Amino acid sequence: MQAASSIPQTATPVAAGARMRRQPGARRGGACRCRFFPPPGARFGSSFIPCGATLGLALLVTLLTPAPAAGPQPAPRTHTTPRTFEPPVSRADWENRARQIREQILVSAGLWPMPERAPLRVHRFGRIEHEGYSVEKVLLETWPGFYLGGNLYLPLGQGPGPFPAVLTPHGHWPQGRATDMPEGSIPARCIHFARHGIAAFAYDMVGYGDTYFAGDSSETWRPADFSQRHRAFPDTPETRLWGVNLLGLQLWNSLCALDFLAALPDVDARRIGVTGASGGATQTFLLAAVDNRPAVLGPVCMVSHTMQGGCVCENAPGLRIRFSNLDFAAAAAPRPQILVGATGDWTRTTLEVEGPAVETVYRILGAPERLRYVRFDAGHNYNRASREAVYAWFEHWLLGRPDRPACREEPYTAPPAEELWIGSDPQRPPTTLRAEEYVRTRIESRRRQSERLLPKRREDFAAFTLVGRPLWFHTLQLAPPSSPPRIVFSPLQTLGSERRIRFEIHDGETPDPLEGIYHLPAREVRRNGQKPWLIVLVADPDPTGTGPDASALVAECLQQGHSVITLSRFTPVPGPSTTPHFHTYNRTVLQSRVRDLATVLRSVGRLVPNGTPVRGRLLWGSGRAGLWALLAAPEADAVVADLRKIPFHDPHLLVEPDLFCPGYLAMNGPLTPVLLAAPQPLHLARAGELLPQETVRQLYTELGRRRAFRTSDAPPDPRDIFRWLRGL
Repeated sequence: MQAASSIPQTATPVAAGARMRRQPGARRGGACRCRFFPPPGARFGSSFIPCGATLGLALLVTLLTPAPAAGPQPAPRTHTTPRTFEPPVSRADWENRARQIREQILVSAGLWPMPERAPLRVHRFGRIEHEGYSVEKVLLETWPGFYLGGNLYLPLGQGPGPFPAVLTPHGHWPQGRATDMPEGSIPARCIHFARHGIAAFAYDMVGYGDTYFAGDSSETWRPADFSQRHRAFPDTPETRLWGVNLLGLQLWNSLCALDFLAALPDVDARRIGVTGASGGATQTFLLAAVDNRPAVLGPVCMVSHTMQGGCVCENAPGLRIRFSNLDFAAAAAPRPQILVGATGDWTRTTLEVEGPAVETVYRILGAPERLRYVRFDAGHNYNRASREAVYAWFEHWLLGRPDRPACREEPYTAPPAEELWIGSDPQRPPTTLRAEEYVRTRIESRRRQSERLLPKRREDFAAFTLVGRPLWFHTLQLAPPSSPPRIVFSPLQTLGSERRIRFEIHDGETPDPLEGIYHLPAREVRRNGQKPWLIVLVADPDPTGTGPDASALVAECLQQGHSVITLSRFTPVPGPSTTPHFHTYNRTVLQSRVRDLATVLRSVGRLVPNGTPVRGRLLWGSGRAGLWALLAAPEADAVVADLRKIPFHDPHLLVEPDLFCPGYLAMNGPLTPVLLAAPQPLHLARAGELLPQETVRQLYTELGRRRAFRTSDAPPDPRDIFRWLRGL
């Protein structure tokens, strides 16, 4: 065994000099004003940091050199793309990230909000006693008509308990929870734990062993079918739009298994550990990241910066766009954890990379002694040497025994497989739920939850926001980059009746920047005491010709004294790809466009380049960009969205590449961000059936801002819009 003894220095934040003037009187939403001008005598490369960036962002601003030509389309990230880990700079920094990790896992798994948890129906039978332990068969009805199978190992001859306990998910071993081979043995570790006074529950992955849907080759039940049944879970555009996926079902099953173990009278619910290898390790750290009950963790051969997991059960859409297995493992801190790597697989750098990275979190939380990371000369495994390292760690933290590097595994004889499987046992309740029925009932459950969550009275709004805001934020992948973006400006130009400043936003995540133009009126306009708006304008070409084009809108806004931001190049997005798990690691076009708008509103949209305070940031979108504007609404101070009667509610349209977004329907489409943005002014034009307008109007009325929401069946007229806004 090789063990680690040192960690790298934690990265320190980069400091930069700043010249800024704050505008007093921030509005709702945290809007803070600052005037910016290049400092006197500024040269290319000089920098300053304006105020007002949300989510803790500092904005590094420089003067713009000639823009480089757009690079090639970026290559998509995959499950084998190397990942980096950002060490936290403070306890508060990490606690915020850990919260976001938990939210991201649950949203990606389709478990935010958590489904209703009915009392768990438990079936236990077939108990057999062996030397030092007993084993019995268990079925848990985790969803009506669907059962999770497992084996419960309990200590014998060690008193009545309560005992500590360990959950043991098995991973992609050929015989599931009955696997007993040199590379890994689930019975071996369960028997050892039970003989040493720790209860153990080994449970199936979906499709393995006794855990399957009706019709899933159950009539020809045999280990050779397990992998095929496992990967046969429905994965369609509809299931992705509703956030229904195999990872979510397995995580739900793990939560139910934890409920079962914690409720046993002979188990101490305060002393429960979780350990598994490979896919079982994925289940280990995902469960610990979303539930605080697991007290000790042992993920084996899976915490890697290079390979994140190759099965669909480890790769829900959106799960690893921002985070990796390093983040998921670190989310358990400061609970005791042992990371086990092997020289013959993707955890070969556990001592040099992964262990030290996770340890930065344990150190900043003041608990470095609660993390151990070791490596063995072996292939991908949970072999005896790996198990013995985990035994010692778990016994130290669960039983209070002296800390030591290993605990010897006594000789054992694994029970015959037929003693572990339930199979066609006559005591077994029948599995009646088919996979397509599970998908349908999960979607129905989400619809009911969404309906109950909608705020209908003023007092409902706080509870809706607690659930709705993380759902919106993580479904659309709106997190800012980990490093402060760099904003680059050109010198001010005067072109006819307007002044222009070109800008670029470099976020460090993509090779090409987000580009746009800040349009300023050529002269001050008398406004009778009314502050102007800063308008972020995005519009598709209008093939119907029924509304003003973007250039006419810009001219009209400038004529009335308002400033306008237009975007000339969005963040590049990898094209459609056949790479495995594409949506787990890459934003879709829709997610990227909405995030671009959020980036502009958080950064350039908070600047006041002409020195005149503005009333707020008005996001104006037309066509497909009208949908983007609705989805980005919580980042703006007012929204005008012209949907041009495009049927965005049509499921067939939502699967098109430029509109597809996993979890979109689970989020309730644009309704959730629109309600989160209430009661900011919202003008909705030619929306058709996209939104339940009476629901929105009712909430605005409850919030005392009925006139701030209005609809029309005609293209929005700028003069009419500004008269309406002046009257609010």
